[in-house]
Amino acid sequence: MDLNQRYWAFLSYSHSDKGWADWLHRSLESYPVPRRLVGTETAVGGAPRHFKPIFRDREDLAADPDLMDRVQKILECSAFLIVICSPDAAASPWVESEIVRFKQLHGEGRVLPVIVSGEPFASEEPGRESLECFPRALRFHLGADGTVGAAPAEPAAADLRPQGDGRRMAVLKLLAGMLGCGLDELIRRDAQRRHGQMLAITAASLAGMVLMGGLTAVALTARHEAEVQRSQAEGLIEFMLTDLGGKLEPAGRLDLLDDVARRSMAYYAAQNGAQLDASSLGRRARVLHLMGDLREKRGDMVAALAFFEQAAKSTDELLARQPNDPHRIFDHAQSVYWLGELAQRRGQLEEAQAQLQTYEQLADRLVALDPTNDAWRAEAAYADYNLGVVLLGRHHADQAATAFSGALQIMQARALAAPGDRDRQWDLAQIHAWLADTELARGRLNAAMNHRLTERAIYDAMLALHPADATAASSHVVNRLKVATILMAQRQPAAAARELTQASAEIVPVMTAQPDVVDNREEASKIDILLAKARLAQHDPAAASAAAVQAVSLAEALVRKDPTVVDWQGPLLGSARVVAIQAAADQPRDAEAGRLALQSAVDEAARLDRLVQALPHDRDMAWAAAEADLLAGDDLNAAGRVDQARGAWAASLRILTRAQADGPDPLDADSQAVMVKVEARLASSNSSRP
Repeated sequence: MDLNQRYWAFLSYSHSDKGWADWLHRSLESYPVPRRLVGTETAVGGAPRHFKPIFRDREDLAADPDLMDRVQKILECSAFLIVICSPDAAASPWVESEIVRFKQLHGEGRVLPVIVSGEPFASEEPGRESLECFPRALRFHLGADGTVGAAPAEPAAADLRPQGDGRRMAVLKLLAGMLGCGLDELIRRDAQRRHGQMLAITAASLAGMVLMGGLTAVALTARHEAEVQRSQAEGLIEFMLTDLGGKLEPAGRLDLLDDVARRSMAYYAAQNGAQLDASSLGRRARVLHLMGDLREKRGDMVAALAFFEQAAKSTDELLARQPNDPHRIFDHAQSVYWLGELAQRRGQLEEAQAQLQTYEQLADRLVALDPTNDAWRAEAAYADYNLGVVLLGRHHADQAATAFSGALQIMQARALAAPGDRDRQWDLAQIHAWLADTELARGRLNAAMNHRLTERAIYDAMLALHPADATAASSHVVNRLKVATILMAQRQPAAAARELTQASAEIVPVMTAQPDVVDNREEASKIDILLAKARLAQHDPAAASAAAVQAVSLAEALVRKDPTVVDWQGPLLGSARVVAIQAAADQPRDAEAGRLALQSAVDEAARLDRLVQALPHDRDMAWAAAEADLLAGDDLNAAGRVDQARGAWAASLRILTRAQADGPDPLDADSQAVMVKVEARLASSNSSRP
């Protein structure tokens, strides 16, 4: 620190926020700066081992007759000003004057706000002025005369509220501001330090267990210490599973989350499982959920299923011991949800529906135990939401709409109650997304478009506040794909192509930020498939072929990664290959060249027909197979093998007819067009028979 500065920070706060000031003062002064950052250059000199001293107690100066002069001197020798923001602080002339004077002395870059209550910029909304937490000197820049001017400022604040950053992340934000380093870097360093603590605690616990063979008094002491250490270690694990995990996942940091999970499992592997209590076993199950989730995101469904089955065995046993304990019910509900999710990904829709109905029953039990608990009400909404997804996959769109509508009511109320809560806004967007797909399945295109545009507006607002939110960015890309799907159904291929071109550009940085998330590559392939179809509708087969080739490459890479994922094997790869064949055949060449382009359709049709026989009720699979059979028939007909061509066209018609009879949802526009073409070809070939 500069020799002229004796304090790292001056805590400015209203007297009513003294409790927060005391806690923040202790947290900041006691935080050990990661060793690799100690000594690095900051805005005010080398980074210290600890940020102390920090000036807090303005009350200590109350007896000083020259109070204002004393405060002025302390502000002069303080490197940063930390403002505890609340409605009381916003109304405090003391806080206002301290902000103004500090800005006059040191500029605006070293003022670090932290919110404890109220809402930022609420004074700009009629009727909510009393909720304003930012003092005026924070909301506006100083003018040339050194007084608060009219130019609005946009202070980046840490947020101690539960719906904001939470305590740990807010402290890290303040420390990152004083260190002048990126928040991601400090989170990583902090995670590494805490991981090291956890392993050290584990080692100490094991050493304590060895010593327990001594005298009884020593054994009791060692046992007590081991319990304290285990409590500390598991508190650290709980932090990593909740606060830290909740921040790393939207940022796309699967590598750090994976490290968290592996180190947590290493801790439990070092414990005697028979001595773990119910809370510890429940926490271990949540670590298994995290490890399974990470494997699922990376496309390793086999490993993911193993983790989820192991977790389910543990949570089921715990629930049997304590059937009315809400925490045991919640933990088992998560296990059941993941088993249902994996069954759905593997095309086992009946199994998925059974698991998710059990999940719904468990969530309903939570609400029955405590109807006022917001977390349990949210869990009931998630259960409706996930059951709706499976019902839609089984072509029960009306039932799915009922499930989604129930979830929508809860999610809308939660989002309205906490408009600054990122996760609640995200949940609301996802409900609108699935309602859009439901309306599309029911043939209600305008209603589907309205839900998609509402969903997009939520992502736009989220990304405006947090541009680095990789999950919101990837969902924004998917939204563009879905809007383009509706536009294609409305016979607007040019508008669809514009959406898809933008989606294709947007997904590149998303895949760069989340290289391990296979869903992004799946969506990229779907974008290229639909773009190829849009280009064909615009009579541009060359552009269609370029997009289709890229779609095939992405889909084949996913299938190589895990051949058990039905959606990749069938609808994704099949649709990509079919549109590639169509694009190649439609290019302006001689008849022989066009026939050669169609030849691969016969093999692809045979492959997809085998998959349809294994999964006769998978509509997406059926549509891809029907298109392949149509093209195969065209190829056989061109080769003069008319009877075989009729067989391929008849197979296409059978598949589409069965898909149409499978559920009340109408066939999509593409499938209807294929059916019309097949019927026309069969009629023409029959009429030409001798």
